[in-house]
Amino acid sequence: MTNIIKITWQQVADESKKIAFRHAHRNVFNVYGVPQGGASLAVMVAKELNLPLVEEPQAGRTLIIDDLVDSGTTLERYHKQGFIVDAGFRKPTSPHHLAPLAQTLDGWLTFPWERNDGDPTDAVVRLLQHIGEDPSREGLLDTPKRVVKALKEMTEGYAKDPAEVLGTTFNETQDQMVVVSGIEFASMCEHHMLPFTGVATVAYLPGDCIVGLSKIARLVEMYARRLQVQERMTNQIAQAIEEHLGAKGVGVVIHGTHSCMANRGIKKRATMTTSCLLGEIRDEHSARHEFLDLALNTGL
Repeated sequence: MTNIIKITWQQVADESKKIAFRHAHRNVFNVYGVPQGGASLAVMVAKELNLPLVEEPQAGRTLIIDDLVDSGTTLERYHKQGFIVDAGFRKPTSPHHLAPLAQTLDGWLTFPWERNDGDPTDAVVRLLQHIGEDPSREGLLDTPKRVVKALKEMTEGYAKDPAEVLGTTFNETQDQMVVVSGIEFASMCEHHMLPFTGVATVAYLPGDCIVGLSKIARLVEMYARRLQVQERMTNQIAQAIEEHLGAKGVGVVIHGTHSCMANRGIKKRATMTTSCLLGEIRDEHSARHEFLDLALNTGL
């Protein structure tokens, strides 16, 4: 579960003073706050530096302030234009060259000026407005809540551990390949957050134990219920079985269709096939041939 960190006005004031101190002797003439979160910090920083606020950045003259550096996309745009940029807070994964001295916090940050204490439905409302819709019309009144609920459900795999999914095993001697095919899944492409669906075939050569049939399907579901790319998902499933079951060999083949290709861009429906072979299923010709013959003939 994501750690929720509530930023107080006192923390904002403290960070604004630190920003002002960092730039007190820089050659800046005014301050601009990135909408919307950077505005409050910018007001405080401008007051500390006794500089005016501006409605638009002025080339070579303006200190650009944001509340948070996350992916860095916003501040990077200004940085490339030659502006001095800074922020109050940053994430551990944020680009280091952007506001490196900002306070680093790991979690979901909510700021005092965010309506409903950072309710994620606000973001959905903004998106609806961005595409030209009216979030207040009857058909859309509950849409933000539904979207947030659906996203939580479709990404619930983050909260699950493969060690627990595969934790119940049986000490059975089995020297033949165990194959589970036709495992249907629905996932979300991490590039566009659009769904992709398909079927997986999973096989393993047991070591000292076997696992219940449903656990294989649960493992596929666990990795599917995350923001994914099909290639990584295929590898994750295979590696988890090898690690947690001590399997002598593992094979995973996935056939998927991606709505990010079918519904946008080229707008063509196609099937993508990915595979990951480990251990004896990769190295032994007969095992490899047996698995691929089964898996590649399991279509959508």
